[in-house]
Amino acid sequence: MVIGILVIITFLVFAALIAFRKIPAMYALPMMAIVIAVLARMPFMGETSIIDTVVVGGTSYLQGTVFLILVACWLSQVMYNTGVTNTIIKKAAELGGDKPVIITTLLLIACIFIFTSLFGTGAAMMVGTIVLPILLSIGVPPVKAANFFLSTMAIGFGINVPNMAPILAITGNEPRDLIGAGIVIMITGSMLLGWQMWTVFRKDARKFAFAAEVTESSEEPLYETQKTVKGIRGLLACLTPIVIVVLTYFFNIAPLACFYIGVIWIIAMTFDGNYKKYVNMLTTSFYDGTKDAGPPLAICIGIGMVLRAMTFQGTQDALLPIISRIIPSGAIAMAVFMVVLAPLNLYRGPLSIYGLGSGLMAVMLTAGSLPATALAALFLTQMRWSNEACPTGTVTVWSSNFVGSDPVTVANKVFIPNWVVQAVALTIVTFMYM
Repeated sequence: MVIGILVIITFLVFAALIAFRKIPAMYALPMMAIVIAVLARMPFMGETSIIDTVVVGGTSYLQGTVFLILVACWLSQVMYNTGVTNTIIKKAAELGGDKPVIITTLLLIACIFIFTSLFGTGAAMMVGTIVLPILLSIGVPPVKAANFFLSTMAIGFGINVPNMAPILAITGNEPRDLIGAGIVIMITGSMLLGWQMWTVFRKDARKFAFAAEVTESSEEPLYETQKTVKGIRGLLACLTPIVIVVLTYFFNIAPLACFYIGVIWIIAMTFDGNYKKYVNMLTTSFYDGTKDAGPPLAICIGIGMVLRAMTFQGTQDALLPIISRIIPSGAIAMAVFMVVLAPLNLYRGPLSIYGLGSGLMAVMLTAGSLPATALAALFLTQMRWSNEACPTGTVTVWSSNFVGSDPVTVANKVFIPNWVVQAVALTIVTFMYM
């Protein structure tokens, strides 16, 4: 019991260090894993040891997830460098004409569509550098523009396989097992986004009407002049996210294969005959995609180490008596538990899979408090809030700085609405999967 309490205290200490930005999550997770292994009396060297099991074994534990994220980030860069991403956003802006409400709506729908397959901080930043200036140019307040953009990412990520990959690796589920939870995330997230748009446009109707006066002779276009794709092949290239989603969820093809197919699809639909130039573009895209994949891959290494430490028999024996008393078993009790503690998925907390949540998931799986699929669905649902408004999230920090604000202000602007939406989504998902 004493060891279990010490392990929980270790959780809380590292959660505080991450929340107050004393240690980045990529460093905090390996450190926490080693401390927990020491507390659980795991030997330093040997067959089942801190060196072999936690450090070495943990580093490669999520290797499938690592490669999936890497290829997904490569595809994201290829979509951007071939002009596919810009074309989708540009067409949405053009279809809106001079109607700010329609422009905003179409832009946000386009972003949601893109984020169903796009992954990586760099890819999100590239989309944001196109979308945010358009939103600002038609009069959307800066903080709200950042909130709108982050909401689209959280909604699209509901069925984004690389986003859910760590959860799938831990629980052993397939993407199609979580499609129900993903749809709930997208619907409830869209409701929140719609409410945000309504409050902004309702309060600032006159300002928006004035800001929307954009003519053909305007000196600055609503979108950046960048490469685009045209014709039937260009249209098919823009359907890349749909191709990936259909292959993953309806044909049950392995996610990694789907993203390779996505790369090949883009190549087939955008190749312009200049072999050398195109090969250079693909190579550059891979290098840039590797850079984008760096932060989540570093965290995946830490997650692997935590999982190795938490699944050690000594750790399980110490924690199970405590966890079995804390974690509820019934659907109603579990829904209340998840809703009340929902803010703990922020700041890489105990319910964040890209933070301390990986360790909690491992213990809950071993405890058998709820089925693996239900556990995966609940943690995926929790991710929506952290994807949209976690002050420690890289995209949150970037988009906040882009509009001249700070991540805490942007996150707090929608704190209560997000909690309400989480309550609805988590309740629905709990009764769907339990």
